[in-house]
Amino acid sequence: MRAHVLQNQNRAGRPRLTGLLLSVAGLSVLAGCGGEDGTIDVLSYLSQYGAPAPVTANVLALTAALPANIMTLTTNLLNTAPYQNTRTTNWTAYFTTGPALNGLNSDPLRTSGAAFAHAAGYTGQGQTIAVSDGAFIAGFDEITAQRVTVVNNGAGALATDPHGTVVSSVALGNSADSVGVAPGANLLFGSYQSDVDLAAVGVAAANAGAVAWNNSWGYTTLYTNENGYNGAFVGPSGNAYFAALSNYAANGVVVFAVSNDETERHSHIMEGLPAIRPALEAGWIAAVNGVPNVANGNVTGVNLISSACYEAARWCLIADGTWQVPDYALRLDPQSTDTKAVGSSFAAPQISGALAVLAQAFPTLSPHDLRVRLLASADDGFFAPDATVQLAAGYHKGYSVTYGHGFLDIEAALNPIGPTAMALADGTAIAVSAPVLITGTAMGDAVTQALTGTSVAVQDALATSFAMPASALVAAPAPSRHAAVLMAEAVRSQGRNRTAPDPLADPFAGYRGQTLAMTAPDTGVQAAILLPQAGEKSTGVMISQTMVDGPTRVDLGLTFARDGGGTLALGGEGGQAALAASVSLGVLQNLGDAGFFALSGEVGIADLGNSGSVARGGSALFNRIAVEAGQSDVLAAGDRISFGIGMPLAITSGNATVTVPVIRAAGIGPEALQVDLAPDSRQVDLTLRYQTPLTQSIDMSVLVAHSENFGNRAGVRDTGAAVLFSMRF
Repeated sequence: MRAHVLQNQNRAGRPRLTGLLLSVAGLSVLAGCGGEDGTIDVLSYLSQYGAPAPVTANVLALTAALPANIMTLTTNLLNTAPYQNTRTTNWTAYFTTGPALNGLNSDPLRTSGAAFAHAAGYTGQGQTIAVSDGAFIAGFDEITAQRVTVVNNGAGALATDPHGTVVSSVALGNSADSVGVAPGANLLFGSYQSDVDLAAVGVAAANAGAVAWNNSWGYTTLYTNENGYNGAFVGPSGNAYFAALSNYAANGVVVFAVSNDETERHSHIMEGLPAIRPALEAGWIAAVNGVPNVANGNVTGVNLISSACYEAARWCLIADGTWQVPDYALRLDPQSTDTKAVGSSFAAPQISGALAVLAQAFPTLSPHDLRVRLLASADDGFFAPDATVQLAAGYHKGYSVTYGHGFLDIEAALNPIGPTAMALADGTAIAVSAPVLITGTAMGDAVTQALTGTSVAVQDALATSFAMPASALVAAPAPSRHAAVLMAEAVRSQGRNRTAPDPLADPFAGYRGQTLAMTAPDTGVQAAILLPQAGEKSTGVMISQTMVDGPTRVDLGLTFARDGGGTLALGGEGGQAALAASVSLGVLQNLGDAGFFALSGEVGIADLGNSGSVARGGSALFNRIAVEAGQSDVLAAGDRISFGIGMPLAITSGNATVTVPVIRAAGIGPEALQVDLAPDSRQVDLTLRYQTPLTQSIDMSVLVAHSENFGNRAGVRDTGAAVLFSMRF
């Protein structure tokens, strides 16, 4: 089988190596690295120079929030022909040394996260990718003429070789049957045929503001040392080429493919150049080819099909450079028997395309900042790092001499990296990885609804800003589900199953804690104390007076409570408890023929406290009401059935001020948002209770409850039931 490798002799017979392999028989693959025992001396590969200064810029690099249905959109894209056509399943890579790798599966648009980016609307639109390669062949629909600027083109044998066109299509192709990583980007193309050609591309790329300069070629005999440097950049033309590289790398990102020879034990000069010229590192990425093993969306291992990172490890990434090429490659190379392109040549343009995608998503970030995002977000869970580098202030990333920073993950690069925080008006910042504002059940979804449609600016660990829905800052816990509450109530009330209800039997309904009740004999005075549960801070006391006049019973109560969270408080980091005072009224009317009617209600006022520096609440009014009617001796002697309807505790009026960095068309700044804390839809409870004796000593209780707008949240329902058998001794 024929491996399609161009070797253009240039200066003293040193060949430039491309990576287009249209046939995989005889393909060399990295099986291991190191000496005879497979080990390597890690320290010998680590750079002797310090890393570039970490990212510290605090400019706003805002990306819009990703669509809520992004995963569905991604799946739909991956099922279309252009995405399916890039896949290669169950293929075999043959080693120069060692056994073949069987059953490989390559799906680069999925595993790189490119399809995710496209589903989110990021295609590299408006960005430019420069490519130095053999030649660009026009006339194919993957890259239309309107998107291409050719600085210079390959001559002679290069003129008909498809390598440069395939590399370009991987970076930014777009047609009915083929798509690249950045299908919205533009191409600036030039030949690598001479140093003069290369320098011209570098100058044009710098002038055009190209985000990446892709190079899927390299020297086969020049390594990362001074001899390699002198061999690569000899003479005036070589010096001019190096000057063009340096000038471009000062602002853009140069991407170089590593060697496809797995027997190499050192980086070649071009991918490893920053190891001896450290000023280039901030604008450099080395591209390694590897097929990942993926489980549950995570890379669990990578089969390298090229050289490893070696001296280029600190700026090295892996991508799956196995790509189904357009069928024009077959027409241009009739000897080919395979439509697969395999090599680091096709890993590199995926990284270049990824930079264009990120440039569209983060329009105010520099290419150097985007490079840091790619390194920081690379999937690295499949290896133990050999060293670490500080990519951003306080953010360190481990990298491997073999695998560099890991496998390309554009999806992760589009999302916040590391801890995410929100800057406040007082100059402090708070973490937003967990809810900042926890509202009580008496507020329901009022705060969430009030903040819906508003976006706030947050920053990740790389000082990159994101638009975050303000409603995501809020957690509105629901009350306990009915099934659990009813069972506890059934157990608690089993001693009075067939007696008329006590209208004020549960004075702290809705609060978290245990209630201890006491009665003063013959006075009608009762007291109830709310004891906090473990980890809770709610306490309270209620004093009530019972008055009986024949079949009528009236209870009046006065309650003072401290809500540590869950009912009335605006919880969160640094939040304060809410203080509440209320009066309660309960009326029980015994009717003739063993019937009854019960009414209970409560009205009160609360000081809501605040949630740290984010929310401050004033005073609020709240109430609750319940009505129950029942009848005894309905189905059996001594039984009782009752029906109830009620609205549990909820705020009826009150406001809070939420101060957050709001994103508006005119800019971003702290705003004090006034939030109405009264839920639009109150919870309504419907209850059915039936109690009956089964024998002289055994009773059965059936309790059923259903709620509309459960937890004072519109449209939420909950239903529960409990059955209790109790025995008297």
